[in-house]
Amino acid sequence: MKLGMKQACLFKVLQRQLKFRNPKHLLKLPDDFSFTGSEANAAENYLARLIEKEIFFTYPGHRYYPAAFYKMKEPPLFLEYRGQPFWNNTKFIAIVGSRQMSNLTEGWLCKHIPNFIREAQIGIVSGGAMGVDQLAHSLAIKSQCPTLFVLPSGLEKIYPFSLNKYVDGPYNALICMMSEFELDHQIHKSHFYFRNRLIAALGEMTLVAQATLKSGSLLTVHHCLEFGRPVLTIPSHPEIIGFEGNLKLVNDGAYSVAHSQQLLDFWKAESWSSLPI
Repeated sequence: MKLGMKQACLFKVLQRQLKFRNPKHLLKLPDDFSFTGSEANAAENYLARLIEKEIFFTYPGHRYYPAAFYKMKEPPLFLEYRGQPFWNNTKFIAIVGSRQMSNLTEGWLCKHIPNFIREAQIGIVSGGAMGVDQLAHSLAIKSQCPTLFVLPSGLEKIYPFSLNKYVDGPYNALICMMSEFELDHQIHKSHFYFRNRLIAALGEMTLVAQATLKSGSLLTVHHCLEFGRPVLTIPSHPEIIGFEGNLKLVNDGAYSVAHSQQLLDFWKAESWSSLPI
């Protein structure tokens, strides 16, 4: 077995042993790592299955492992993806929000996001949920910009099911679907937490388009704050139902953006401030 495949196999074994967690923030195989022959054979067979299905994979130390994940708490030990590893040469903004998207939010996103991502020459990362997430992905595709779906399920159990239309579709050169869960893993409530931390890490900043106080999007904000990523939100009138989370974010210090030029100005300012001195 080639060295790269051996490393991949061992990281898959380790991921399974830790039940898809990484509480010690491991980025290399432990010195005392031990495993059985059956564990190694099962992992090797699983990798062969991925290769047969033309699904790519990466792990810490591999050239396609996202650089942002090295700074995470509990970085993923093994990732599977279908599409191009855009994260090597593309910056992303994370766009998240309500599944029950209002017409106001939809109109704002359609008006301002395409101009912004084309001008900034960036892609969009989100979770593929109904509402804001799926609109953000579709706007990236229509703008000929890369979009990265981070799934809370395996790549053969895509959730939500409506995302299957993007698999082997006409725009697959612009699309990548990523998951840290195995092919046949069904959606589970706990998976959203882990999915959201990857979205927060992959986005240079996160735009919360619409959120209630109990929105899952605010969990993504929690991860953004852990990573030191900027959080932006659309301002809202206090009497509009469904935007209570937006107002809380503004009160808590999130950046308020009203149009594409403000987004672009903020992006340029952040890009400039992050340059090495």
